[in-house]
Amino acid sequence: MNRRAAILILLFAGWLLGYMHHYLATRTEMNDLMVQNMAMHEEITKLRASIPAAMKVNVKATAYSNDPYSIDVAKWRDGLTATNTQARRGIAAADWRVFPPGTRLYIPGYGEATVEDRGGAVKGYHVDLFVDSYNEAIRWGNKDMEIYVLEMGKG
Repeated sequence: MNRRAAILILLFAGWLLGYMHHYLATRTEMNDLMVQNMAMHEEITKLRASIPAAMKVNVKATAYSNDPYSIDVAKWRDGLTATNTQARRGIAAADWRVFPPGTRLYIPGYGEATVEDRGGAVKGYHVDLFVDSYNEAIRWGNKDMEIYVLEMGKG
């Protein structure tokens, strides 16, 4: 065998040994990474299972506004909720024993609402949604419906 062929064979053998060493070393690392990835996937699956989905609740849903026709007691027409925030669309009145203040709700046909108010006639599974006018409250009416509790308030 000539000298040139011997050098090429040695270079090829060195390259092959380097490649095999790299392959074997990275294969172990890859296996470790795959094991870590599977463990992380299992952990994420457990965490997702521990987070409850939005809870469905059947309620009576009514609507109110600050209009004198809606609220017949003058002292309640100041525009403030029981939590001392301004009454506005997206606010709900509820029985705080069922839905504590800060509870976030999704009401089909209305949208998201946060419990910040309560009312004398709002007892049990009943939500009273703030709307902009007496006429809108009348159009809403009194509905038995399924709503979604997105997050329970702390009270």
